[in-house]
Amino acid sequence: MGVIRNITVYLFFLTCFTFTTHAQETPQVHKINGSKYYLHVVEPGNTLYGISRLYNVTIDEVMGSNPIVGDEGLKVNQTLLIPVTGDNKKSLGGLVEETDEYITHAVQPKETLYAISKKYAISLDALLNANPQIREEGLKADSQVRIPVAKVEQEQQEFIQSAKLDSLEAHIVEKGQTLYSISKQYHVSIEDLKGANAGLTTNLNEGMAIRIPGRLVVLPEQESQDTQKLADMVLTHVPDAASIVRIGLLLPVQPTFPDSSNRHDFQISEAQRVSLGFYRGFVHAVDSLASKNNVKFEVKLINSGEDTAMIQSLIEQGAFDNIDIAVGPFYTDQFVTVAGYLKQKGVPAICPIPKPSKILFGKPNAIKTTPSESMQLDAIAEFLAANYRDSTVVVVNSNKLPDQDAVEFFKSRYAVAMHVPDTFISDAVREVKLWDITRETLTMRFRDSGSYTLVVPTTNKVFVTKFLSELYNFQYETEGMYRFRVIGLEDWQKYDTDLEIQQLHDLRVTIPITGYLDFTDYRVNAYYKQYKQRYGYEPTRFTLMGFDLAHYLITQMAFNREDWFKTPEEFQFQGILMDFHFHRVMPQSGIENQSVELYEYNGFKLKPFAKWPVQKSK
Repeated sequence: MGVIRNITVYLFFLTCFTFTTHAQETPQVHKINGSKYYLHVVEPGNTLYGISRLYNVTIDEVMGSNPIVGDEGLKVNQTLLIPVTGDNKKSLGGLVEETDEYITHAVQPKETLYAISKKYAISLDALLNANPQIREEGLKADSQVRIPVAKVEQEQQEFIQSAKLDSLEAHIVEKGQTLYSISKQYHVSIEDLKGANAGLTTNLNEGMAIRIPGRLVVLPEQESQDTQKLADMVLTHVPDAASIVRIGLLLPVQPTFPDSSNRHDFQISEAQRVSLGFYRGFVHAVDSLASKNNVKFEVKLINSGEDTAMIQSLIEQGAFDNIDIAVGPFYTDQFVTVAGYLKQKGVPAICPIPKPSKILFGKPNAIKTTPSESMQLDAIAEFLAANYRDSTVVVVNSNKLPDQDAVEFFKSRYAVAMHVPDTFISDAVREVKLWDITRETLTMRFRDSGSYTLVVPTTNKVFVTKFLSELYNFQYETEGMYRFRVIGLEDWQKYDTDLEIQQLHDLRVTIPITGYLDFTDYRVNAYYKQYKQRYGYEPTRFTLMGFDLAHYLITQMAFNREDWFKTPEEFQFQGILMDFHFHRVMPQSGIENQSVELYEYNGFKLKPFAKWPVQKSK
C-alpha cells in the first residue's frame, strides 16, 4: 500500500487490479496547512469506497480534502490527503485487499459482524453468504472476511469504480527532495509541475506522488495508436477549404446601467474597455485583410459576462456549437471551461491576454498568445547563453520567498542553454544573495571589476527600487570600474514613475514586454494614422493586439488552413505589436507563445533591444 510501505508504482495492464496493506501498521502523519493528514498514493484498482474503508473515514471526508477528485475523478498516482480523525488516529479501518469482486477485511479485536456490515454498507445475509465459515466457526479477531462488491448498497455504487490509469509518469518524492530538484531531474519548469499537479505547493512530503508533465506512459488502449500523430488525436476539426471560417469572439462587452430610468447613465468596466478595443482591432483586420487573401470570416460576438455561470448558460444554449475557432473568454475560469468543452469537438480556443500557463494543461486545443513569466525567463536564459557568453552573468536573489522559484528556474534553464549538467549549475551561473543592499554588501559581492549582466527575477517593488538606487551609486562611485546591465521582469514597467530615469539609463535596465507600443516603429505610426483616418479616434494597445491576432488567423486560413488546425505550433507570425512563435508545453496540453521582445532604457526612453527566439519564416 502506497503510504504504509515503501511505494512502487506500476503502470502496466493487469487483468484484475488489486491493492493490499497491513491494517495493523499506521502511516506517517503530515501537518499540511495547519491540519493533520495521512498521504495515500492512488494505485491501480483503488476506489473511493475502498480508500474510505481503509482509513476509517467517510467518502465525503476524502472528497472534501481532495476537490480534484470531484473535478477529474480518481486517477492512479494522485496523492490524496486523508484527514486524521479520532476514529483513525490509533488504528485504521481493517481493509486488507480490494479487487473488482471482493474487499477483504481483517477482523479487529471486539469487532462484531453487525459493525462490519454497517462499515461496508452491506446486509448481514449478504455478508454471511459470502463467508459461510462464520456460521460454523463464528467471528474471530485477526480472521479475514470477504465483502462482495456487487452487494454494496446502491448509494455507494458510484464510489466503487476503479481509479483511472494515468498517462503521465509518476515520481515518488524522497526525503529531502524539493520542487526545484525534481524539476531539474526531469528538465521541466516548476510552473509546469504545479500545473500538472493541481493544488501542489512548494512544501513536499516524503512518499507523495507527483505527475511529471511531458513524461508519457503508454496505456493499453493507446498501444494501437503509437504511430498516430498527437495532432490527429487532439485537433481534428478542420473547416472545408472553401467554407466560411466561423469565429466566436467571447468578450465581456455588456455595459451596466446603474439608473434604469436614464439610458445614458451607463458604466463600462476596465475589462469591457479592453474587450472593446480588442474587438475593434480584430474586426478592422477582418474587414481590411480577409477579402484580399480570399478568406471568408464570419465573426460572432458573444457576450461572455464575468463568471462561469454565464458560460454554462451559453453552453446549454448551444452558443459554441457552430464555431470553428473561439477567441476568449478573458477570465481564467471561463476560458478553462470553454476550452474544456471545445476540446471534445477539436475546436481551438485562443486566450489573447496574459494568463497563467496552467490554463493549457490537459487542453491540447488551447492556444495562449502571451508568454508567461516562466516563458520570458526561459527566453532570457537562451538569449544570454547565445549572445553573452563572454560576459559575467549573475542572478540576483532578493531572498524573498515568492522569488525563489523564479531564481531556481532561471538557473536551471540557463544551465540547459549552456549545455551544463544539472550537477554543475553553480558553474554555469553565479548567484548573489542580497539580504541587505548597501555599498558594503555590493563591494563584497562584486570584488572583481568588469562587465556584469545581472538577472533580477523579482517583482518586489521595494527591493527593485532600493537595488537599482544602490547599484547606481556603486557604479558611479567606483568611477568606471564596473559596467552593469540589469535585466528585470515585465512588471517593472509599473514602477518607472517611482524610479530615477538616470538610474534606468546608466544601468541599462532591460525588461521583456508583451505588446509594447513603440511609436518609433514606422508600422505602429502608420497603423495609428490609418486607423484614426478611418474611424475618427485613436486605437489602443489592445486594438493592435486584436488586429495582430486576426491578421495571424487570416494568414493561416489563406495558406496553411488544414495544417494549422492540426499543428498550429509549426507556424510563426510577425505582427505590428506582437510576434507569435508557439511551443507546446507537453504533448497533451496546449501551446504558448514563446516570442519575447526585450526593451532597454537607452537615451532616457525604452527602445527595442532584442527578440528571442529569432523568427524564421515558414
